[in-house]
Amino acid sequence: MMGEEAYARARKIGLKEYHGRIQRHESPFLPVLEEIEERLYALSHVPVGLVQIPLKKVVGTASKGRTNAFAANFMPILDPGSEFSTKWSVLYEGIVAQGLNQPVKVLEYLNQYYLMEGNKRVSVMKYLDSIFIEAEVVRVLPPRTEDLQNVLYYEYLPFYNDAQINDLWFSKPGSVARLYELTGKTPGVKWTSEERSDFNAAYMRFRAEYKAREAVSDAKKLPATTGDAFLIYLEACGYADAPKKFEPQLKGEVKALWGEFEKDKEAGNVELIMKPVETKPAPASGILNTLFGPSSVKVAFLYAREPSGNGWTYWHDLGRINMENNMGERVKTTVCVCEAPENYEAEIERLIDEGNNLIFTTSPQMLSASMKASVKHPDVKLLNCSLLASWQRVRSYYVRLYEVKFLIGMIAGALSENGKVGYIGDYPIAGVAANINAFALGARMVNPRAKVILEWSSRRDFDPDDPFGDPSVEIISSRDVGAPSHHAVEYGLYAQRDGRKESIAIPVLDWSRIYETLARSVLNGSWKEVGTSQPKAVNYWWGLSSGAVDIVMSQRMDIGLKRLVELVKEHIREGVFWPFESIIRDQAGEIRCPVDSRLTPADVIAMDWLVDNVVGGFPTIDEVKDESRALVELQGIKEIALPAPSAFSWKAEEN
Repeated sequence: MMGEEAYARARKIGLKEYHGRIQRHESPFLPVLEEIEERLYALSHVPVGLVQIPLKKVVGTASKGRTNAFAANFMPILDPGSEFSTKWSVLYEGIVAQGLNQPVKVLEYLNQYYLMEGNKRVSVMKYLDSIFIEAEVVRVLPPRTEDLQNVLYYEYLPFYNDAQINDLWFSKPGSVARLYELTGKTPGVKWTSEERSDFNAAYMRFRAEYKAREAVSDAKKLPATTGDAFLIYLEACGYADAPKKFEPQLKGEVKALWGEFEKDKEAGNVELIMKPVETKPAPASGILNTLFGPSSVKVAFLYAREPSGNGWTYWHDLGRINMENNMGERVKTTVCVCEAPENYEAEIERLIDEGNNLIFTTSPQMLSASMKASVKHPDVKLLNCSLLASWQRVRSYYVRLYEVKFLIGMIAGALSENGKVGYIGDYPIAGVAANINAFALGARMVNPRAKVILEWSSRRDFDPDDPFGDPSVEIISSRDVGAPSHHAVEYGLYAQRDGRKESIAIPVLDWSRIYETLARSVLNGSWKEVGTSQPKAVNYWWGLSSGAVDIVMSQRMDIGLKRLVELVKEHIREGVFWPFESIIRDQAGEIRCPVDSRLTPADVIAMDWLVDNVVGGFPTIDEVKDESRALVELQGIKEIALPAPSAFSWKAEEN
């Protein structure tokens, strides 16, 4: 009776699936590969051998056969007492008593398996909730196309050849390459049995916790694959210790990261906060927050260089000092300078142990260490200075420097008598294209003949004494921020004539606008109110309207030009004028912004092209100096796929 009872229960599951699909106007039967791929027997067939394959990927049959005996989930639907049900029941009893001792035969097509022999064996094993089944596999190779599943498949094949792992699938191109990076493996090098065992242990334990939480989650089934979620987990928690983690630790990490898995459910999962939001104490706190809330907040800053010798760090430290001056005893700050990236994690842990509960890490290279710390310490608020960070647990912050670069471009275009303007970029990374393009558009607005000659200080062959090799380039925009030990005239916009340099205008970055606002939000309990409903990543991206950026112009500048710049600056601040509007063409002549239109904030962040009056392009990773490689590898315009504009959301009135 055991087999008959099992058949009755399996049939009940099958009929439920069958009728549900009928109601949804879907085929209730098993997919047939002959019908999916009409060229099936004309395509290349490659024997793979005897392999343990995941049962979840056994999805149909190679030929029509007896597909009407099963629902689409491989559960039986024929009447009890039929010859089929008797055979199924006997097979069930045999497998329960002795296990399955005969492999099935399958065709593998686009990383899914279609049975040539063994339908009932698969049906019983699926009913028993088995994870794997032994199979003789023949791979069917479709022609290469641009179809997403085809692209993903041909990215997966070399990984399978190296690792012999088939229980993993991604939904985004580039994921396999990222998996190699995160696991420290080299493409083309065969994995050892120990490496394969460690990876399987890490992935299967993660998968079990992920599926367990997904089963009880209020959210619908997440569209991302388990492989996608595993990549997010490895990004946040690292791989080295993953194979050895016990259930309680893993359960806590999956719980902490659940918002990261959920936020990929829809477009617009990164919210741009374009200016300070008016924050009030949390509604539930009231007088209790005044009496028992924190009277001060300990804030730590992690720098990659000493402020005295590095312009980027110097301006961040000025922001820290200004925040202290404005907030007095309500804020206590700590500074940590760490020049070795391998020590970022340890230093953040130390800062947390010292009681700092608001931590700003000031380089994109610190994002990974920040994320790992946020999983271990969910009560600590970590923010990373990065334009592309998309973690829910680590908020990011940056400034809209392109607004000021547009103004500086206006000045450069007006002062260039021959229409030539030099531009020295620092790193060819995300966000820089917007600065260059805004500068070029500003120059052309006042001088239709303006051409921006682009060079890079991070390029190996860069000559600081003669960056353009053209003495007629006299108006030059150089690096944006300097430090006390640097010559101020070499930063911002300057004129170079007769061997002399004269400073014209420089951008000013006031990071304290961000630091002070966020510290106050922690003190008054409004931190969680900033932004919209979770889960979303939050990116504070402030510009002229918040005072986070500004421009200082030389006293010797023509008063009329200065008034024009001040007028446009005020219009940008008020949202009346937008640097990227009306018709804009790139270097290839393609229209990037139509007439009577404007680029959105998301378009600006995702910008990876240059406008048509820029002469020059982005250097590759092999063309930059060794000390620049780490940052360019992380956020280089030519090295990474920038997010699509659909990844971002913002409030229209805050443009």
